Amino acid sequence: MMSCRSVILIALVLAQGCRDWSKPVIPQDPELAALAKETVPPTREELHNTAARLSKQGDARAALRSLQRALALHPGDPETEFLMARVYLALGEHETALEYAILASRHDASPERAQVCAPIMVDAGGPQRAARLLESALKVVHDGSLRIQLLQELATARSAAGDHDGSLAAARELVAIAPGAASQACLGEAMLRGGRLADAEDAFRAGTNADPASTACWNGLGTAALNRWIAGGKVDQSARARAVAAFEASLAVDADQPKVVRLMASHGL
Repeated sequence: MMSCRSVILIALVLAQGCRDWSKPVIPQDPELAALAKETVPPTREELHNTAARLSKQGDARAALRSLQRALALHPGDPETEFLMARVYLALGEHETALEYAILASRHDASPERAQVCAPIMVDAGGPQRAARLLESALKVVHDGSLRIQLLQELATARSAAGDHDGSLAAARELVAIAPGAASQACLGEAMLRGGRLADAEDAFRAGTNADPASTACWNGLGTAALNRWIAGGKVDQSARARAVAAFEASLAVDADQPKVVRLMASHGL
């Protein structure tokens, strides 16, 4: 007489015999499983808000998981891709950050999207991609504050890509359409990165004349003068004095600038 144990073993063997072993066993993705179990899944906005809160708390990995869920619910959503690019950049994963910034700009070809994605591309090591994106956006934006912002980003992107002449051209156009301290700071930065130290000083000084409270222009002026002092073998005491005066003027506007204080201390200013 067959025992119960034998019956169970035979049943198991028969059940295995029905299994199609030509098909691989694919484990269920836990994130997708969680979504499937939710009767009312969170909205994209809720997931974005959760990610923002987690990022503010310093938990970038958890923020990323929230955004991944949002992208699973809405594949190809440019806003989610843009937010993911920012988080990956914060995590130091530059290659992935660049990929998501490119995806976001492809899925939303608006100039507004280009303006926010370009800085991520620059910081992630893709300044040439950022410059091309901004150049395309500028072809359809002819005036207004958005063109000003695009030109500012283009000057930075071209400079980061080593195209100093192109950066200078963008900065000069910016000054022409929106004169003021912010534009002069951009022009001075383009000249500074291109090694045109005397011209950079002039540009930054024009910015301080336009707005004596512009720490960006005061710090740029100090940096240009400091570099002239160093490049001249620290012989030109006039350049040193201009650097000191500019940094002190900046600290008089805003004393809470530890980088400026450290820079002055490191060069004995």
